[in-house]
Amino acid sequence: SSDLIRKLTILGLGEASSLIAKGLANQGVEVVAFDPAKPKNPVVTLIETAAEAVADADVVLSLNSASLSIKFAQQVAPHLKPGAIYGDLNTGTPALKKRLAELVSAGSFVDVAVMKPVQGLAEKVPLSVAGEGAKKFVELFEGLDMNITYVSDVAGEAAARELISSILSKGMAALVIDTLWAAKSMDLQDWAIDEINREFDSNSAATVQGYLDGTQQQPKRQSVEIAEVVEMLSDAGYESTMIRGIELTLSRVIHGVRVPFAELD
Repeated sequence: SSDLIRKLTILGLGEASSLIAKGLANQGVEVVAFDPAKPKNPVVTLIETAAEAVADADVVLSLNSASLSIKFAQQVAPHLKPGAIYGDLNTGTPALKKRLAELVSAGSFVDVAVMKPVQGLAEKVPLSVAGEGAKKFVELFEGLDMNITYVSDVAGEAAARELISSILSKGMAALVIDTLWAAKSMDLQDWAIDEINREFDSNSAATVQGYLDGTQQQPKRQSVEIAEVVEMLSDAGYESTMIRGIELTLSRVIHGVRVPFAELD
């Protein structure tokens, strides 16, 4: 357990925050929570008001939703004890995190980016932290089994990393789904899922380099292939959700926008 955290308060007790709360409690931290929805069977003690919940907490973690993050910060800021750390774990823009930092006292705000799904990892989920209180946040949790990476003392710089990685994860998911929908329009979905699984199983860093180099070196040829895909899908009556993005990317490369990290020849 951490000798430095006597009490930790979680604002919002949904699925992800419950997993983190329970995990920290199991590591010997005294954890309480405030949730206006008053969930049944809470994993830690629920406190009646937000002010009471944070009053003597060393660390306060807000994990509910981006739409509520400002409201919670405004509600509890006057009740935080001097030197307490306020971490916002909600997915939000760098601009939102900067605004939150202004609501709590100087040196106490931490922009906490949750870099993977909490399910299956609980309190050991990779967290990236930024903001004036980020270094202290890392120190406070040092004695615990957690996965925390310090980014900088500028609020929003951890959030930016989470959202950039979101383009990759959500984009890959959308691309797989679009491929399966396209395949289904031609009754090829069973073959396609096997092909997708084979592709993912054989991927490595070298695969990524191949994508970068191949696109930089052959954008016109790839563009011609995609035009054939468009024609085929049009005949099948399927409107792809991703093809336009692929066409636009190839068009930019054709018009001279460099592919980062690609070998030219």
